[in-house]
Amino acid sequence: MELHQLQYVIEIARHNHFTRAAEEICVSQSTLSQQVTKLEEELGVKLFDRTTRTVRPTPAGEEFIFYAKRILSDIERAKNRMQEYAGLSKGKIKIGAINSMSNLANIIVNFQKDYPGLNIMIVEEGSYKLLEMLQTLQIDIAIITPPVEMNLQTTADIYELIDDDLVLVTPKNHPLAQRDKIDLAEAAQEKFIFPSRTHSAYNLALQACRDANFDPDIVCESSSLYSRFDLVSKEMGVSLVSSKGVKSSDNDKVSTIALTKSIKKPTVLALLKHTYHPPAVMAFRDYILDSVSFKQA
Repeated sequence: MELHQLQYVIEIARHNHFTRAAEEICVSQSTLSQQVTKLEEELGVKLFDRTTRTVRPTPAGEEFIFYAKRILSDIERAKNRMQEYAGLSKGKIKIGAINSMSNLANIIVNFQKDYPGLNIMIVEEGSYKLLEMLQTLQIDIAIITPPVEMNLQTTADIYELIDDDLVLVTPKNHPLAQRDKIDLAEAAQEKFIFPSRTHSAYNLALQACRDANFDPDIVCESSSLYSRFDLVSKEMGVSLVSSKGVKSSDNDKVSTIALTKSIKKPTVLALLKHTYHPPAVMAFRDYILDSVSFKQA
């Protein structure tokens, strides 16, 4: 059994497809298939049920994947521990972030200039997926909007990066567009464009509407903030977004209206509690906290 075979199995399970997994890890499909078959023969069990359309792990495969992830994670952690001996001249940081933190790229660029030996990997996902990746050690740091229904402080150290508010975004010619501020209940009859359900902002916006005594008519969901602005500008509906997200969009075809009842949308940095964090990770945490206005949650 070789380490690359473990990674192959994990990628196949992630994509449920040999071709897509092969493309992800830059090997041929035939090589991938041969290596998995070789591993199955060595273990004496079938790891995947294969059909012409999809690939699914068998029960044995599910358990093998659990151990494979743990083995590869332990190896990565061992490498990270060695950073203590190399200082900050080498190492890797895996950062998971929602796509609404507009100044993250500038922070990362400046950090890398200060620590040119460090390799930085960025994963953009919704908050729920990023929390899952943090818990399974697939990323070192999660930059998220904390889900309203979760108490993250039981499992993670939380640092507030941005304290923001939701605003209503409408097309320029919308009847509400000339208003500076409205009660959200006034938008009860509007069609809404919501964040994807993989983003905690979905539940935040949904709860805001319900607190205003209506269930929103959601006609579209999108994981892209900029797609939501574009859809609003094309008069598909209205959307609840962060005020800082509006400033970063540079879209002059929409109007922004403040809400009379403030609805907070914080962005936080999360690190797992009771987990070893290598020097590079802690250096980035300190760097980003120094780069933005923050308070520890």
